[in-house]
Amino acid sequence: MARLKVKPDDLEIVVPDGSPLIKALWQTGVTVETPCGGFGVCGKCRIRFTYGHVPDPTVEDRKHLTSSELEDGWRLVCRHKVEGDAVIFVPESSRPSIAQILMSAVGRETELKPAVRRFLLKVPSASISDERSQVQRLLDSLRQHHGLTFSPSSIPLTVIRSLPSVLSANQEVCVTVQIGSDYQARIFSVEPAREMTRPLLGMAFDIGTTTLVGYLLNLETGKEISVAARLNPQVQFGDDVVSRLCFAMNQTNGLRRLQQAVVGGMNEIIAECCQEAGFAPNEIYELVCVGNTAMLHLLLGVNPEPIALAPYVPVFNEPVTVEAWRLGLKIHPNGLLTTLPCVAGYIGADTVAVVLTHLYEPDGESVVALDIGTNGEIVVRHQGQYFCASAAAGPAFEGGRIYQGMRAERGAIAQVSVEWSDSKAWLRVSTLGGILPRGICGSGLIDAVAALLELGIVDESGRLRSDLAEWSDRILSLNGQKAFQLVAPQSSERSEGIVLSQRDVRELQLAKGSIRAVTEVLLQVANLKWSEVSKVIVAGAFGVFANLKSAKRIGLLPPLPESQFVLVGNAAGAGAKLALKSVEERARATQLAKKLKHVPMAGNLAYEEALMEFIAFNE
Repeated sequence: MARLKVKPDDLEIVVPDGSPLIKALWQTGVTVETPCGGFGVCGKCRIRFTYGHVPDPTVEDRKHLTSSELEDGWRLVCRHKVEGDAVIFVPESSRPSIAQILMSAVGRETELKPAVRRFLLKVPSASISDERSQVQRLLDSLRQHHGLTFSPSSIPLTVIRSLPSVLSANQEVCVTVQIGSDYQARIFSVEPAREMTRPLLGMAFDIGTTTLVGYLLNLETGKEISVAARLNPQVQFGDDVVSRLCFAMNQTNGLRRLQQAVVGGMNEIIAECCQEAGFAPNEIYELVCVGNTAMLHLLLGVNPEPIALAPYVPVFNEPVTVEAWRLGLKIHPNGLLTTLPCVAGYIGADTVAVVLTHLYEPDGESVVALDIGTNGEIVVRHQGQYFCASAAAGPAFEGGRIYQGMRAERGAIAQVSVEWSDSKAWLRVSTLGGILPRGICGSGLIDAVAALLELGIVDESGRLRSDLAEWSDRILSLNGQKAFQLVAPQSSERSEGIVLSQRDVRELQLAKGSIRAVTEVLLQVANLKWSEVSKVIVAGAFGVFANLKSAKRIGLLPPLPESQFVLVGNAAGAGAKLALKSVEERARATQLAKKLKHVPMAGNLAYEEALMEFIAFNE
């Protein structure tokens, strides 16, 4: 057995020798993020052994840490097991942190027709001449007055148990039901009539790979009451879809741990929204969720392996409705969770929600929609047809796989611009929170590369040049590769300053090249030219926080006038809210999902040719 002390938390635990070190830390309640899923690829899970047994460096340690860092006891937690007593320091930079999360989800209006309804109902009393059971009298009254039908499983046992006391003491009762598109109903509760004065509540969720956002709505008015967001707790197991799929398939109880993580995050959001609005979680009757196909599989505890392996066909694309308690979600005991439909293994309900919100009229103008985040999804609508595809963008746009990359949180460089003074150029950087920079997030990365392109420090092939005399003092050698120093050490929180490596530039090239190439292929399939596109819808945090001019300069976005770009915020969340407010919108979402023609990129020669063309930094 070995004794571990964790600093600066002052926690202590005794674990068997040979235990994975990261699991030992989890047992203390300390979470270390492993963006690559614990494969030693990203180099972000740094810890320091300050006393006791210090393990020998692994190959991965030597790849990501400098010789001085190794000498000081720094290691990657994912590559080590417990080998003896030790004191371990876990820095803030290796822990999950609060990021700047896009919560604004403004969509179009719709006629309010929620699935969850509440009726004031008079149920006839039993008599010698009327020997119908209480259940039968209740159902007959709902049929007679509201035209509803019921299946044998329409009434949960908890409702049946409540009937003797509620019906005997009340001539009128408050009945809450969920109504399907065929007017077949399920009863949530039968309560005294006074409960009619309480708001009827539901929540819409956007289950993102990186973030979770929940919206609490009054279903009788359609108004948003409160909103809350969190990092998706699954990020500790990997920062992209592929890492999560690998974790689910290869780790002991991997799927269960991922499912519990996302449900835990959702429960926190539910509790926060209710506390802010003055309600209890058990007053929420329904959750409507959108997310990419993999996230919905993990939420429902469905093995996602078919998505990870060719031909990448999911277990389900159809909408799923399940009792929320079965997933561990803490809402009304009979409350339900419903997902919107998916299209393919990498085109999920979040993309369908974007289309539902902004592209629902098939005969509308020709439009390109981009949802750029941890994953990239592109939709083209032209002449009544919809074409869609996903891009293997990777997490670079959210700071992933970047040497000093971080999410959009305090201390992240979010803006970089070129300033001129007396014919001499200099770089201005701005951080979130206005504090000394700790790293760089996606918007800052795009700005930085655009600025270096403007100055000629990066050429159009993506090569970091070292032959410019005026910038030669900013070119460094970092782990055997060239890097450019954006911020000097004395002006940052990093000993080497804030640097952008050649590998970072290549990561951005691959990400932006993939998205642009997919977009160009979809235009070809649709027989559409950029000159015929009326507008480009940019959804998600990228469209709100990134600089469009910089995105066009690196070739991520086409060289169209800025007036043709429409920034719509969290369109997936807006679509989830539409579906929560209207059963007709749910039906429309299902119809749209069937119309979306998925264009696979794997083995697609046109995509490979487009990638070769657009991987360069051409506007």
